[in-house]
Amino acid sequence: MSTLLQQTKSTPEKMNRSKEVKEGFLAAVPLIIGYLPVAFTFGLIAKQSEIDILNTLSFSALVYAGASQFMGLSMYIAGISLVQIYIATLILNFRNFVMSLSFNNQFKNLPFWHKIYLSITLTDENFAVTTLGNKTNSGSQSSIYLITLHTIAYVTWISGTLLGVVFSTLIPKVISESMGISLYAMFIGLLTPAVRTNWRACIIVFVSMLLNFSFSQLLSQGWSLILASIIASLLAIVLMKGEDKK
Repeated sequence: MSTLLQQTKSTPEKMNRSKEVKEGFLAAVPLIIGYLPVAFTFGLIAKQSEIDILNTLSFSALVYAGASQFMGLSMYIAGISLVQIYIATLILNFRNFVMSLSFNNQFKNLPFWHKIYLSITLTDENFAVTTLGNKTNSGSQSSIYLITLHTIAYVTWISGTLLGVVFSTLIPKVISESMGISLYAMFIGLLTPAVRTNWRACIIVFVSMLLNFSFSQLLSQGWSLILASIIASLLAIVLMKGEDKK
């Protein structure tokens, strides 16, 4: 009798878990569509730059940040020192500390180790999905939903990188070399919506470009990028203050 009662209780729990996994997968579909081509391009460019497959996959698995991976890769190809690359990527990825704090504050009731994993696998895209997405989903606040979403996105990014490395030998050299422009296309795609709707963002972008050009006349490419990023970030703090008050 007791066994029957336990099975009856466990059935709704299994159904809820299955529903939360399904919701997490559906929420990850747009990320899969967005991540695969970008990660594929990264793996392709890394292979064309003669970086071995282990280091390329480690790059995606440990850094797991599209913009900084492309920036770090382009700086490496340009012969910039590793110290400068580390500093530049740290500055670019510093926003992840802020996002993690916000994420953990919103989902403070989750188990500690779940929050650790979710913070490590947090990106701009799944942060937007989990904090700004549809809150009517029954699983939107659960560990199962969030872990499913983050894991699928993470695996997709690494898989896309691997596919880029594998298929790099099958793609004609003319096409593979032209795909390097995807780096600039991605940055333009990220900047354009903000610049078009926010004059402050436009000023910050213009100032950072001007600073980087000016510093590059006196310093190496790596240090000019680092200094321009720091000053532009400080300017953004000042300019963006007024936006929250509106």
